[in-house]
Amino acid sequence: MTKVTIFGAGITGMSIASQLPRNYEITIVARDLPGDDPTQQWCSPWACAGWVALGGTPLEQKMQLDSLAYCSKLAKTTPESSIRCSELTDLHEVGATSAKELWYHEIVPGYQELSPAQLPNGQTADVAVKYNSFTLTPAVFLPWLRGRLESTGVTFKRIETINSLGALSYLGHDILINASGLGSMTLRDVQDEKIITDRTYTAVVKSEFGGSFVRRAATGYTYIFGRHDGTAVLGGISEPVDNKRRSTESTRTELVRMAHAGLPNDFRSDRVSDYTFVTDLEGIRPLRLPEVRVEKEVINGQKTIHAYGTTAGGYIYSFGLGRQVARLVDEYVFTH
Repeated sequence: MTKVTIFGAGITGMSIASQLPRNYEITIVARDLPGDDPTQQWCSPWACAGWVALGGTPLEQKMQLDSLAYCSKLAKTTPESSIRCSELTDLHEVGATSAKELWYHEIVPGYQELSPAQLPNGQTADVAVKYNSFTLTPAVFLPWLRGRLESTGVTFKRIETINSLGALSYLGHDILINASGLGSMTLRDVQDEKIITDRTYTAVVKSEFGGSFVRRAATGYTYIFGRHDGTAVLGGISEPVDNKRRSTESTRTELVRMAHAGLPNDFRSDRVSDYTFVTDLEGIRPLRLPEVRVEKEVINGQKTIHAYGTTAGGYIYSFGLGRQVARLVDEYVFTH
């Protein structure tokens, strides 16, 4: 039986486990496990967790689309997972002057170009489209996915300190998958200098808004995802990690201003006092340049697969990235 250890119990690590053959002996190891209280160093619980088409290489695009397809099916078959299908309105003020410049032009399911008259609340944009999306609630989804994996025999093991991938060799696996995210900056036998980080602020408020909205502007992105449970997540503020941390008051003020400016008919006030805040979210996200790392490497005799660097795209890539890692696992297993 093939033994696989996955280092990282966030959305990436668990998505990978879900795509591996059921007859493999799979162990997921991490400091933080689904069900724990969130920490800033663990991105998955803090995520906006809505699907929007990002840029990237052809492989990155494929992983994003595969994730959309997989999660759309989960939304229909497992409502208890919190995944819900939605329609996303995507406005581009930068990055494209024509819809035909978008890599997902007429590719992503439900794709439709919007005329100025169809834009929400009198918005303007160089390019405006809508397409199928999904959203989920991490506090529900992560424990649900853990339970689903455990029911198929996947084991979760807490290890408080892991300083290198080599330190995991005692587990006796055939293949080690590094889905450590931020940890890949400091692991002694990885120390990936291509990773950069930012600190992201979002918030969850009570709202019956059921759609999804993104506006890509030169000054940053506004994104709003209705979670179909009486709440919506408002985003987003992204700043260098070295910046002084924002106060909750200033963060809420800015997020409410952005939501009201983007969707004034749905978020009618620009005053914080007019909203009920459920959760304030703050997390550090690792981005790997120039692309997400999904590749094999033998490290001190360990057959390793790296899978990290999606920054805000953990859920956007999720099961699509897992599918690609499963292909690389096959290459190890069936190559002698």
